[in-house]
Amino acid sequence: MKRAIFPLPLFILPDGYTRLRIFEPRYLNMVKSALKENIGFVLCSFEHDTPFNISAQGCLMNIIDFDQDDNGMLLIDVCATQSVQINDVFQDEQELRYGLMSNCNTPYWYTEANNNIGEHKRLQDTLREVFTNNPELSSLYKQTYFDKLTWVAARWLELLPISIEKKQQLAFETNFDNLLSFLHTVINNEFA
Repeated sequence: MKRAIFPLPLFILPDGYTRLRIFEPRYLNMVKSALKENIGFVLCSFEHDTPFNISAQGCLMNIIDFDQDDNGMLLIDVCATQSVQINDVFQDEQELRYGLMSNCNTPYWYTEANNNIGEHKRLQDTLREVFTNNPELSSLYKQTYFDKLTWVAARWLELLPISIEKKQQLAFETNFDNLLSFLHTVINNEFA
């Protein structure tokens, strides 16, 4: 499937929500087409050293709401529905990037088999606290899954103030036990 690609210095995983400010004409056209054709678009991390600044993987995004900010710029709320592999990237005359998408199962730990909270209740409780204390964040999420460990781990990766490179390493190159150990270390230091 061919989709428009929006590279940003942003990290998101399946079931994640974010709000985007759209002002460039090429991305306004992308949003218009995505809504008209009900096909969404792909959000991926902006990478300086790759062709077209596109990472190899991204997330297929559905537009779930839109509004305008005080300056009249378009705001869209989007939800990541699935991970995709990005291939055969090209640009149109507006320099909007497109590519062929194929489904991928990354991060590999994002499966039902890893969803038992068990001894990781602290990660769950502190994330719930972050959502409670940040009404803008909690209002963005139309669905939450605090009872699923993979969802909790993915949201922590998105929210932590660490580099996108570190987030990608933890999500795609580290096993789930090491990721959980890292998250516990950070959370225990920050929420002691």
